[in-house]
Amino acid sequence: MMTIENVLDMVKKEKIEFIRFEFLDYAGVTRGRTIRPAQLKSAMEKGINFSTAIMSFDLFDEYIPNPAYGSNDGDFFAVPDPNTFAILPYRKNTARMLCDLVDMNGDPWHGCPRNALKRLLKEVESLLGGKVNMAFEQEAYLLKEADGQLVTADNSHCFSSEGADIQEDFIQDFVYALEEMGVETEQISSEFGPGQLEINLKYTNALKAADDQVTFAHLFKQIARDKGMIGTLMPKPFQHLAGSGLHVHISLYDEAGENLFEDPTDQRGLDMSEKAYQFIGGLLKHGSSLIAIGAPSINSYKRMQPGSWAPAHICYGSANRSVLVRIPEKRRTRRFEYRGADGTCNPYLLAACIVASGLHGIQTGSDPGEPVEFDVSAASEFQLKERGINWVPRSLHQAIDCLAEDSILAQTIGRSIWEEFIKIKRNEWDKYSRYVSDWERNIFSTRF
Repeated sequence: MMTIENVLDMVKKEKIEFIRFEFLDYAGVTRGRTIRPAQLKSAMEKGINFSTAIMSFDLFDEYIPNPAYGSNDGDFFAVPDPNTFAILPYRKNTARMLCDLVDMNGDPWHGCPRNALKRLLKEVESLLGGKVNMAFEQEAYLLKEADGQLVTADNSHCFSSEGADIQEDFIQDFVYALEEMGVETEQISSEFGPGQLEINLKYTNALKAADDQVTFAHLFKQIARDKGMIGTLMPKPFQHLAGSGLHVHISLYDEAGENLFEDPTDQRGLDMSEKAYQFIGGLLKHGSSLIAIGAPSINSYKRMQPGSWAPAHICYGSANRSVLVRIPEKRRTRRFEYRGADGTCNPYLLAACIVASGLHGIQTGSDPGEPVEFDVSAASEFQLKERGINWVPRSLHQAIDCLAEDSILAQTIGRSIWEEFIKIKRNEWDKYSRYVSDWERNIFSTRF
């Protein structure tokens, strides 16, 4: 565990001249300020002030109408977590810390997603006697500019060594940079799309897992930019190529190291415990509203199409990649994978809502039913209805409508976060709804 004194000693020893205090807003945009070493001790103790209004900005960096936080609403203070201190590779004498947001009294600010996650994790420990572990698995593209257009950075094939060879310089520098910042990787591979990579981060406690995903997103873009490319976590950058998802692996362990999601006597034959099934039941029960949190961009819904290997239906299954929640094969550690997210989400908010949904499932004894073993994308509407399988929301607008009706998530993550997130996303949808694309103009101007 790092302390303020440890950080001050490290800054002095490593001759750090600039320290970034960073946090994520509801749109998933990193916000922060940079200070010099002379201000570090005071800033770590008291925090750095920000207008609360910054949490009412959308992804276009525009202030939304009727915000919860106005010019008269005062400040919150970003207080860094010393455990997140890391020297930024490829930046001169610069370090970074991720922050919790507190109010003027130094108490956790009600609008902070990282605080919400920490609170929910303590609740799990208290009620279930276990700690939630997570591992984020991100797909992302490397792009370049050619003749004024963005194209993939290479033409590699799925799981090919060729992709690793072509992007060896980027991959190795990226992985080394992650490791220097305390983030471990387990696997790196070329994905389905040319120029697309998948990187599996090592499982850890849920808070650090979310911190690691924030670090991942920053470094992926930064190192690609330094090498003359564009690194993007955009869910669907090209209509004809595979989309990029974010999969979250979830497990629960007690203090003795026992996996609380494992049970060899499982009647369903998957070696999963009743708690695990109830947790999954909670994820499915809140499936539509969770999609709004995990896939919060307009572009997200162009990825989640039937037959695309992205989840288009709310169900679970074993070794089945067409479902929303997948249980890996039995020869692997007992856990499950939530597949309804992408890199445009706020990882703290996603992790908090996953925990809140699962906890609600356990508290209410939610039954997810029998696992789905067939390709859901190929099922008829009759088959779906017969099994009680619903579609995921088909647009951001529909997903936000579902979230707006989810009073459980509103209560557990905090009504102020829930309300402002909904307003921001409705505002983004409204802007998109008014946008006239070249595709529309080319079609409609010649037909009518």
